[in-house]
Amino acid sequence: MKKREGARRPVDIHAMIEPLTERLSDPVQGRIRDISLSGVYVEMPTEAVAKYTRLRLSLGSGSESPGPTRNWQCYVVRTTGDGVGCMFDDSDPGNIDGLLEILRDLSAGRSLDPG
Repeated sequence: MKKREGARRPVDIHAMIEPLTERLSDPVQGRIRDISLSGVYVEMPTEAVAKYTRLRLSLGSGSESPGPTRNWQCYVVRTTGDGVGCMFDDSDPGNIDGLLEILRDLSAGRSLDPG
């Protein structure tokens, strides 16, 4: 298994998680709790999520501060009782559009999720 690249940064960002498999059909809400250049840890219901499940994470900047919605595709590499560790799908660099901006905001101490 590939190890996570880059330092993990703690965050608290609301996200909608959409499974990209037939096994799961309905999007669920979750919270991104840490992020790095290679992946994220997402608190979410894990009952029907298996290793290697492909997911689409959608997050925005919040209703009080409108901005672009980010959509990232990833796949589950580990599950815990309260969430999943995911690696970004690196087959298309556009899949992590906005990630460097978020990491820069974290380094500058700016809030990412006002809601």
